[in-house]
Amino acid sequence: MNNFHFSKIIAGVGPTLAKETVLSKVINMVDIFRISLSGGFDDNNKKYIDTIMKLDNSKTIMMETRGNDIRVKNVLDIKVKARQNIEIEYSEYAQEHDKKIFVDAPFLKELKVWQVIKFQQSGVVIKVKSNKEDATLCEVIEWGWIIQFDKVFFQNYELNLPFLGERDKHDILWWLEYGVHVMAPSLVKTRDNILELKEFLATKNAGNMKILAKIETEEALKNIDDLLDVSDGLIFVFEKIEKAMKAMKFNEEILIKKCKMLGKPVIVTFVGKFEKNKYQLINEAWLKKFSAMAVDAYMLDTLLQEDDPLNVITQLSNTLDNLELKTAAQEPIRFYVNNEFMVRDYIIYTAHRATQEVEVRAIVLYTENWYSAGRLSSLKPKVPIIAFTKNDENYRYLNMLRGVRGYKISQSFSYENLKRIGKEMIRIIFKGNISLDDKIIIVQANESISDEKSWMINGLELYKFKNI
Repeated sequence: MNNFHFSKIIAGVGPTLAKETVLSKVINMVDIFRISLSGGFDDNNKKYIDTIMKLDNSKTIMMETRGNDIRVKNVLDIKVKARQNIEIEYSEYAQEHDKKIFVDAPFLKELKVWQVIKFQQSGVVIKVKSNKEDATLCEVIEWGWIIQFDKVFFQNYELNLPFLGERDKHDILWWLEYGVHVMAPSLVKTRDNILELKEFLATKNAGNMKILAKIETEEALKNIDDLLDVSDGLIFVFEKIEKAMKAMKFNEEILIKKCKMLGKPVIVTFVGKFEKNKYQLINEAWLKKFSAMAVDAYMLDTLLQEDDPLNVITQLSNTLDNLELKTAAQEPIRFYVNNEFMVRDYIIYTAHRATQEVEVRAIVLYTENWYSAGRLSSLKPKVPIIAFTKNDENYRYLNMLRGVRGYKISQSFSYENLKRIGKEMIRIIFKGNISLDDKIIIVQANESISDEKSWMINGLELYKFKNI
């Protein structure tokens, strides 16, 4: 079976990856394409979306908001040496300059001497020496290349900026018009941040859009349970919260399990190295660790892959394919059962156990609100889950769940349609490498409390492939 991968890949779209010649080669390896607003609204991104949808309109487009992040505005990379003096200046607009650093931080003049400034992707660190009339003079502590539009951090400096500013609202309106499917707000800190974003989306008739909160600050880590409660999944930027995790006695496994217990997707940002002005793919041990935890998706950065996105994505896809089915089988932990949904959760758990006790090749299910697919996925079955839904937001969301291939169906879809089309999808996924006697599970667990009768079964059925 080589037409299906369990772990999902999220690729940041930039000028190189957005070329149709490159996209056509990676389109089957990438499940979600991420558009970042870090550089502000860019009409080229509309062209990126059009190209992706032209090649495969089943892909999910994720928009990552800027929040209160600060970015380098230079469009040219800058090489800096240890102990070198360099000026840093405020600018809202892109600058073609390689001798001075421009950032969109209006508070530069407020920085005190010895304030440490870090550049995330580049790894460069500088500290303030003095404030001049037109610029801030700094000394290079850790040298290297400062790359264009790199994210900038001011160590131990509290940014007094709103979570959802006017520039974010303006950009979100553009992207709603252009067809964004899910949203990833940056620098989330509290439950109220997510509720504020949901309220804004609701006023723009986009209240059903899925929101995945990025966990990249100490405050977000402190509020992890509240954020998970109001979000549709989490994106962990572990390299930014490593110290806070140790202080709070958290580790990656604990945090990932919190999401898995609710059936919500867990995404981790891909930690690579930027050496000699070139992106280096992360080692296999890192991927093996997260693969064993059944992480749903890996998010690649936009800029770090610009030199050779095809090679980076291909290496990641091949490595994941080699790892994900080699992980040792684990006894699934019975998840919390809400008494109102006891039957639903029991059906989901039983479907997974059936894949362990019987040689099942695939699971076909219908989901009204994604829960069945998400919860079943979180139990780490080693067979594909083919999920059908009538809701467009859920359909795009299914692309983020480990081991799930989602399909949208019409409102008039019936149980017989489910079996017939599910059988065809299995045939396509396995490229014909399936026998008539191979076993398939069809499952549906009522996801809402209602007295209305459903055309679907409420349970699971085991079929031989030839009898579906």
